[in-house]
Amino acid sequence: MDNRSIAASVLKSVGGKANVVANSLCMTRLRLTIADPTLVDRKALASIPGVLGTVGRGANGLEVVFGPTAVRGVFDTFAKLTGLAATYDLPQDKDLASNFNVQVTSGSADTGPDVDAPADPSAARAGTPSGGGAKGAARGVEDETSLLIRMLEESERRIGGAPEAGVSPFPGPEAGDMRKLAHEGAPRLLVINGPNINMLGIREPELYGREDFATLLAVCHETAEEEGFADCLCYQSNHEGDLVDRIQDAYQEFEGIIINPAAYTHTSVALLDALKAVQVPAIEVHLSQVSEREDFRQRSFVRAACFETIMGEGIDGYAHAIRDMAAHLRRR
Repeated sequence: MDNRSIAASVLKSVGGKANVVANSLCMTRLRLTIADPTLVDRKALASIPGVLGTVGRGANGLEVVFGPTAVRGVFDTFAKLTGLAATYDLPQDKDLASNFNVQVTSGSADTGPDVDAPADPSAARAGTPSGGGAKGAARGVEDETSLLIRMLEESERRIGGAPEAGVSPFPGPEAGDMRKLAHEGAPRLLVINGPNINMLGIREPELYGREDFATLLAVCHETAEEEGFADCLCYQSNHEGDLVDRIQDAYQEFEGIIINPAAYTHTSVALLDALKAVQVPAIEVHLSQVSEREDFRQRSFVRAACFETIMGEGIDGYAHAIRDMAAHLRRR
């Protein structure tokens, strides 16, 4: 599918033009404000090539997650289809920002359905080439849109390339959260990722690696298929309540949970309680060796509800966890 077809499919899946109040671009996410959330067809969204997942944002907010390459063209086309103003929420990536002599600022906090106000184009042209301290300052004269594009291109270069625009990062008829597999009666697997995991390859690559989130999803789906799981649902959110909801939804629906709570590992009793409540076998995974990092990362609340912890293996840790989960379920 080309960008126009993908954008049109997204628009149809969220209830059409009349149901979209506002749209903005936030790094890898098409961020929408929806008039009537009940009209959103999340299953249809998940089946659109290039869509890596969806995340709720407040009462009327919805984020549709794409890879860094695909999101740019899809968003531009989507905004034209809606006829609404296209706004851009630049990411807080100081390392990328320093390459462009720019001070990056974030949009509004995720406290509700409000959409970031349109950026003032003059702000991106106001600073000095040396970066001075003016918001949005960049080399020469360029607006926030072109700055974001250059930042995305730089992130792709660091990752080492990205899929062609509009092409699914992993095979299968459904390029979203779930890939159906032909194993009737086989166990179902849920993979949960917490905050900032969607920024893999961009966020501190020296610590978390240069492979991106799409690669992580491909590893999970491929390994789950090899191990005979009926399907593998991969879910990511930056919001604690969304993660709790997804764990609760696993009750009597999934036989195993692989969870990387990320920063919530060290703070969330709510995730621990949710895992205990559903009583689904769970494995805790961390990309880095958290036991050797800062003191505040030494504590894991969710560990008490997991039968195994895997850390320090990067994305390969997910494959390790899926294989161990399959072996565990075969022994039951």
